[in-house]
Amino acid sequence: MPITYQLKHDVKLVIFAHLGAVPDDEFLSFYKSFYEDTHFDKSFNVLIDLRQTESSARSPSALQETVDFMRRQFLNTSARPKVAVLALGDLSFGLARMCEVFSDAAPWKFEVFRSAGAALAWLGAAENLMDDLDQFERE
Repeated sequence: MPITYQLKHDVKLVIFAHLGAVPDDEFLSFYKSFYEDTHFDKSFNVLIDLRQTESSARSPSALQETVDFMRRQFLNTSARPKVAVLALGDLSFGLARMCEVFSDAAPWKFEVFRSAGAALAWLGAAENLMDDLDQFERE
């Protein structure tokens, strides 16, 4: 599976990991099905881990479509989560920054990081999640 996730209920966090090449259609389909699931608490903060992905598969139009979809998902909710993107590679970082610009008027706070520790700190997640994140990466 090119995108996997872990829910950390104790810190109200969901971690998404993108693995390998994730084509636009799979990217859009995954996030749409995840956020349309009524069992997911939209107030959870989000960490998107792009350390093991090939961002060349992502188009700016797919990013814009995803942000537009997400805005619609938050219309009838008071949830205002933080979204941190962990991107080490220059292309991943640049595309994530583009998504940050698209999210400018969105009901969530969006930041891009090159350091997992900085991302987790900004999310207010315990530092011991660093071990969980590294373990999640190896699975």
